[in-house]
Amino acid sequence: MTRDVDFPPLRNGVDYLLDAVQRLRGTPDAKNLKYAVLHLHAGMEVLLKYRLICEDWRLILDDEPASVTEQDYVAGKFRSIGVSKTIQRLNDLEGITVTSSQKRAVTALEKLRNQLQHHGLSSTAQAVEAQAVKALTFLMHFIGQYITPDDRLDPSDKKFLERTLPDIRGPLGEIKALVETRMQDLRPVLEAVAKTWCPECGQPAVLLASEGVAAPANIPQHEQPRCAFCTRSWPSRKDYVEDFTFFNLGLSDYGVADGGDPPTSTCEQCYEDMVVSFDFNTGNHGTSYEARCFACEEEFNDVCGICHQQPIYNPNVGEGCDFCSACTETVFNKD
Repeated sequence: MTRDVDFPPLRNGVDYLLDAVQRLRGTPDAKNLKYAVLHLHAGMEVLLKYRLICEDWRLILDDEPASVTEQDYVAGKFRSIGVSKTIQRLNDLEGITVTSSQKRAVTALEKLRNQLQHHGLSSTAQAVEAQAVKALTFLMHFIGQYITPDDRLDPSDKKFLERTLPDIRGPLGEIKALVETRMQDLRPVLEAVAKTWCPECGQPAVLLASEGVAAPANIPQHEQPRCAFCTRSWPSRKDYVEDFTFFNLGLSDYGVADGGDPPTSTCEQCYEDMVVSFDFNTGNHGTSYEARCFACEEEFNDVCGICHQQPIYNPNVGEGCDFCSACTETVFNKD
């Protein structure tokens, strides 16, 4: 007896999402968290590429288009692009926009998936759920905005989406509610103290130290950085800064050797190399930059007189400088 397997891209991608949200319901164990991450990432990749294929199947090729025939494509004899390049090509299409915050949701999910496949995932259910909510919210928006209205969908696919998308929205709402309830418990505490962004769960809930807070926040006493939301902790502030600058800002000491920006600079108050420039509102790169020292917690909020973005603070220039490090270097190099 022959058993056929028929999973065209659209149905395949949605099926992955259905499985992922079911695994995240309730109190998922380690195995369910593992497969939720893998299947959510797989579903995301399939659905984003599906939208490219709707325009032209050649858009998903990592090979030279001329070297791949349509027969090769149907047979799967080609190299496909990754998620990052998929998003670039989607943004090149007229009428499609993937925003910076949506890209960050995709990048965070890729980080979890890469950890799982290459190093082993060591995370908490709260962290996975928080990142999954962002990725799923983006995907549901993407499907509704750029796939469902497409007049190239045949009637059976439209009926399939009408039937299955509510089965994703229901569990997604439950997971969102869990995340929001936890943040609601933490909000009174977090609003009263200095906190920063967690590279693990993406919530603004890292306390560099705490004397402890009772229920409902349930934050234990700790002297090193710890996320009040997902409970991820770091052995030292330096370890936290390394993770934060790498995962949130894409900066590292290794990148400096290739001409990239240094992840940190020296603090004029405590002289520790722990000052980081970022958008305090998002914990990433953004339109509004400020600087913070993660050793003494001094903040530098002025804006460069030239680029109007990077903080003025530049330990190599001294008092009275109105320019950031990059613009100062540019000005001096002109002379």
